[in-house]
Parts: sequence; C-alpha cells; structure tokens
Amino acid sequence: MDKQVLSRSRRSCRTMGFTLIELLIVVMVLAILMAVALPLYLGAVKSSERTACRANMQTIANADQAYRARNFPSYTYSTTLSDLNSDLGSTPLCPWTGAYSIVVSDGSQTADNGQVVPTGGLIIQCSLTGHGVYSPSIDSE
Repeated sequence: MDKQVLSRSRRSCRTMGFTLIELLIVVMVLAILMAVALPLYLGAVKSSERTACRANMQTIANADQAYRARNFPSYTYSTTLSDLNSDLGSTPLCPWTGAYSIVVSDGSQTADNGQVVPTGGLIIQCSLTGHGVYSPSIDSE
C-alpha cells in the first residue's frame, strides 16, 4: 500500500510543474519574438522622432509666414527664431535635442527631395543629421 501512495504522490508532483525543457522552449520562443520585434520597434521610434522634427520645422515655416503677413511691406527675412517667438508661442524642440536654424537660400541649397531651393527661399533645418531640411516653397509635408 505504501508503494501505491508513493507512486500516486510522484505522479501528482510531475503534473504540477513544468519540465526544464518546456521552460527552455518558452524562453527560446520569447527570445525569437524579441529579436524580430525589437528592430521594428526601434525603427518606428526613429521614424516618429523624424516626423515630429519635420512637423516642428513646418510649424516654424508657418510662424514665419504669419510674421511676414503681420509686418508686410517692411518684412525682411530673418535668420533667428527669436523674431518668430510671438507667432510660435515657444520655440519647438527637436525630439533628439537638435537645434533649429533658419537660412535664406542663395540658390545652391537643395531640399530633401533633391530640388534646388530658389534664391531667397526659406530653409528650416535641424542640426542633427538625418532629420533633413524643410523648405516651404518646395516641401508639401
């Protein structure tokens, strides 16, 4: 009778937990899923930061247009963001702490799509590489 009780208790112990092989398989499956998902996630984060930076550049271009309309006949292009603070409210910040600058084209600069920005055209750029430039005369984003 003791053998029956002993064998019954061993069987119940085996059914209560996972074997080492089962746990290793689960860990391997999770590692494979992470290996696939992590690069996709990091790519999405990078893309969203670039998109936010481009949106900030477009906001600066819109503020420049408002500044130009308000100061119409005497408006001259400014290359400082401080002139636009009344229209911006606050200076936008790049998600990766890049700095924005405004440049008036001399005809030699190109936009992200490869088109030459006309002389006198406005160019807003981020100091970080990969975030590109925004020219309201060319870009439609």
